[in-house]
Amino acid sequence: MYQLKFNIHTYWRAGTGRGAGALLDEMVHKDADGLPSLPGRTVKGLLRDAVFRAEEWEQVSPGTTINWFGGNALENGQLESRLEIKPAALGVSDAVLDDAVRNYLIYLLKDENNARRVKGKSLRQGFFHQIYATAIESGSAKEKSLRGMEVTIPLTLTAQLQVLKPLDDENWVNDLKKCLPLIRALGTSRSRGLGRVTVELEEKL
Repeated sequence: MYQLKFNIHTYWRAGTGRGAGALLDEMVHKDADGLPSLPGRTVKGLLRDAVFRAEEWEQVSPGTTINWFGGNALENGQLESRLEIKPAALGVSDAVLDDAVRNYLIYLLKDENNARRVKGKSLRQGFFHQIYATAIESGSAKEKSLRGMEVTIPLTLTAQLQVLKPLDDENWVNDLKKCLPLIRALGTSRSRGLGRVTVELEEKL
């Protein structure tokens, strides 16, 4: 078993497409306890994109993306039948807070003591900030263009990486490590400087 550490250096947003009435236009994704989380499908997408680019640049073997993450394979330059989807060799979980931190916060949030629940909610809210931006037109703020976004503070999240079936290449760990620097940002609004990240692969003891 391996784990991926996402060291996020700036405010970031895992978008939901949902707002919060007149206060905020866009909320961020949270887990069932309202804590910061990066969905597994997003983690897989980031990895797949990085490996695909490395494959295009001939830094890893042809077919690595399909072999690792599954999908329709190419045969003589043509997609195989959609019924012939290759299963993924690697699976990933959601990226979440360190177990000790997460378990402590959940303990506070679910405690019968009201004071501890209030403390837990306060600590949880500290993970999230609100930022506002407006469109500029002819040097002035465009009327009715103010938008509020919820963002998550810089922190470290960890996702579990599982080998679902044997991999032909014994050097797959080193190959994956070569791909990880290609993941430089995550979430939405990356063009605005949000979500700067470095990713590390560690073997879980």
